[in-house]
Amino acid sequence: MAGSRGGSRKGAGRKPIGTTRKISLTLPQECWEEIDRYCRKGDYSVSEVLRSIIEDNLHNADLL
Repeated sequence: MAGSRGGSRKGAGRKPIGTTRKISLTLPQECWEEIDRYCRKGDYSVSEVLRSIIEDNLHNADLL
């Protein structure tokens, strides 16, 4: 019966929330420590924390 279960299914898997781009981000150690603190505090991933920070503050980009 090997191979009779599993495999890809239409509609299965995590749904995308946007476009993925791989980047390298250099920040001061204090920033990384704060990001890590937020991750531990709410059981979030680094991506979730950074996404939230960016989305919440993107409107301020016009001020740069």
